[in-house]
Amino acid sequence: MASIGFKKARCMNCYKCVRVCPVKAIHVKGGHAAYTADECILCGQCLKACPQNTIVYLSDIGKVKAFIAEGANVVASLDPAYLGIFGDTEQGTGQLRDSLYRLGFTHVRETAEGAAYVTRAYEALIEKGQMKNIITSACPAVNELVEKYYPEIIPMMAPVVSPMTAHARMLKEEYGPDVKVVYIGSCAARGREVWTGGGDRRVVDGVLDFSELAEWLEEEGIDRKSCPFSPREGGNAKVNGLYGVSGGILSSIGADRGFGKYQSLYVDGVEPVRELFECLKRDELENCVIELSACVGGCINGPLAGGKARDRFRARIYTNQKIIRQFPELPEMDFSDRLIRSFNGPDRYIPEPTEEAIMEALRAEGKDTPEKQLNCGACGFKTCRDRAVAVCQGKDPLNMCIPSLYQKTKSISDVILSVMPSLILTVDEDMTITEFNNAAEVAWKVPRDKAIGKKLDAFIPTEHFEKVFREKRSAVNIKVAYEKYQMVTMQNIIYLREQHLALGIFRDITAKENERERRKQMKLNAVDMAQKVIDKQMMVAQEIAGLLGETTAETKMTLTKMRDSIIDDGDDE
Repeated sequence: MASIGFKKARCMNCYKCVRVCPVKAIHVKGGHAAYTADECILCGQCLKACPQNTIVYLSDIGKVKAFIAEGANVVASLDPAYLGIFGDTEQGTGQLRDSLYRLGFTHVRETAEGAAYVTRAYEALIEKGQMKNIITSACPAVNELVEKYYPEIIPMMAPVVSPMTAHARMLKEEYGPDVKVVYIGSCAARGREVWTGGGDRRVVDGVLDFSELAEWLEEEGIDRKSCPFSPREGGNAKVNGLYGVSGGILSSIGADRGFGKYQSLYVDGVEPVRELFECLKRDELENCVIELSACVGGCINGPLAGGKARDRFRARIYTNQKIIRQFPELPEMDFSDRLIRSFNGPDRYIPEPTEEAIMEALRAEGKDTPEKQLNCGACGFKTCRDRAVAVCQGKDPLNMCIPSLYQKTKSISDVILSVMPSLILTVDEDMTITEFNNAAEVAWKVPRDKAIGKKLDAFIPTEHFEKVFREKRSAVNIKVAYEKYQMVTMQNIIYLREQHLALGIFRDITAKENERERRKQMKLNAVDMAQKVIDKQMMVAQEIAGLLGETTAETKMTLTKMRDSIIDDGDDE
């Protein structure tokens, strides 16, 4: 069952989610991000990373509101992280309980009550001392990581349900099987845990997150900080309330019975957890009780906590202020057989590609030698080889190699600049040349590397460029002659507002202007010849007119019109 979804219309081709996904379960299809559910561990990093809110958590809030509207007996099970997330008022968590009653919840209980029994289950494993290493199973994202990618670690996983499941079973026993149990926390993986082997959909009826709880309160006009204090229902789980912060499980075990022959260790964050698993695969650790969390800082920094990055530090302080670091006296309940869970290997096996296939993928991006493999990590993979493996497995069809894309784009740009017959250059507001193409090199007889960085006035006058920057608008079709280079140009100077640059495109029209001058001179020569003919004809006409007694005015007018037509015919374009 999926717990996250993607809104295609909002996806803006940034692919940040692809880069941050630690297991590369997110792919791009048809230009939009999507994910493969049976590869995703629901760590929620993509939820926090997406700048467009394209990735959304598939909520049960509609179902929960329906329970309340129907008048059902609805119990809220508050994850221990609530102590840090909602502990920022004078009466703190007591006000949160009152606000939940106002929403329509019948009872408000703390998941830490179930965590206390989970702690006892871990202690039983420690007392038996039969496991080489004992890894806590409270984090569903870590559990999914093990089942899907590290099945070798399964023998080290504590076969114990999560506090959510343990608490839900308690509540069903206490309030009856018809009660609706709604877990509220900060984890994106809890919703799917309910439907997998580690959860129990018969006892958990809905899952909400802290961020949507805050939105729901706002929708109903309930100001949590103005609510009166409401006392805790159920027992105080005391030190087990630390389950929401890194090291909290170990603190709970240590406050009760200790670790026996085992050493304690906690690791948070998906990548550090994977590093630990590699150590365990190499058999480098033994006799350790290891607490793992996919979120750095623990559940108080979960993807659905609804706070900012800095809030996890304040949340830890709030949590520490409210916790009694003692283990509670637990009611006598036989949960031994109902706290057991099992782990399964991956449902789908993704074969490792052959060495030939990997090399072919590397060659396709020009990375066929170690020197060309930068391993910069910009694509989200640690190494170029890791990404090539993902390409072979169909996990990364897009060209996400930033250096490769840059080089390809730059190469295309360089080719275009080099073959353009027009002179192209760019200058900044200080009239410093920042780009200079081949045509400009030839025309102005200066290499590109020597032109870039120099002032434009070292080559040509700058008044047209200065006017463009001054008026902040482009100037087009400017005819400028440069006697120094024996060149006439038609210029378009484009103002690049965002880059604070001016792009000059000079079309060399010297040959055209020379041809134009040649034609003009030919016309002038023809006119001169015509004038001489007119003058000669006039002399002859006058002699004839004297003999005939006729006027020469009409003859002169006709010949003058013929001369003028030579001047006007095919004049300047």
